[in-house]
Amino acid sequence: MLVAAHRGASGHAPENTMAAFHAAVVAGADLIELDVRFSSDLVPVVIHDRTLARTAGGRGTVATLSFADLSRHDAGRWFHSRFAGEQVPSLASVLTGIPPDMGINIEVKPDGDARPLALLADRVREEIHTHRGTRQVLVSSFDHRFLRAYRHSAPHDPLGVLLHPVRDLARRPVAIARRLDAAYIFCSRSLLRRSMIDAAHDAGFGVGVYTVNATAMIPRLARYGIDLVFTNFPAEIRAALERT
Repeated sequence: MLVAAHRGASGHAPENTMAAFHAAVVAGADLIELDVRFSSDLVPVVIHDRTLARTAGGRGTVATLSFADLSRHDAGRWFHSRFAGEQVPSLASVLTGIPPDMGINIEVKPDGDARPLALLADRVREEIHTHRGTRQVLVSSFDHRFLRAYRHSAPHDPLGVLLHPVRDLARRPVAIARRLDAAYIFCSRSLLRRSMIDAAHDAGFGVGVYTVNATAMIPRLARYGIDLVFTNFPAEIRAALERT
């Protein structure tokens, strides 16, 4: 079972910052999960929310601010004073700033952005293909229309289809993944069913579950044959896996 550091080692460092990503490396994560939105000048930037208020202490939405404006905000102080000065990183800076053997799952969040999905998909593809080097990179999204646009832009890049715990409750995950030509199906703990996992594996898809922070869940996930687990605490989950 692979361990994906959710927004980096976000249980110990401010989410979606270089501090959290470096902490994930030290924690022994297999890959890093991060969120991407787009500045007004179409720079893919690593931040979860549409707005700056929660994690960067500013006003306005990401899509209406330039990357230079976003870079002036402190993305670490809200978590702890020792992280003061952490910036909102660009996707390119993450791709070039962490060890080349560390995989990355890029969750793209186009919600609230009025620009064409094809344009946003092209910008992500450009950054990945320019800066990833030899590392493994997976693109995922809850917005399945974006995944279709990305598949058109990058026919051979691996995709992860994220299942929404409400919207996708009654849908067939394998059918969704087939339509999008995905490699992975990612679901919440509430959607986790042994039958779904078996069907996905039989169809050749990997299965990941988000977001698992309780080590007590690990034996069950191991029995189910889960391929990947997203967690805010990669060191603790890694240790639980070694005990299982």
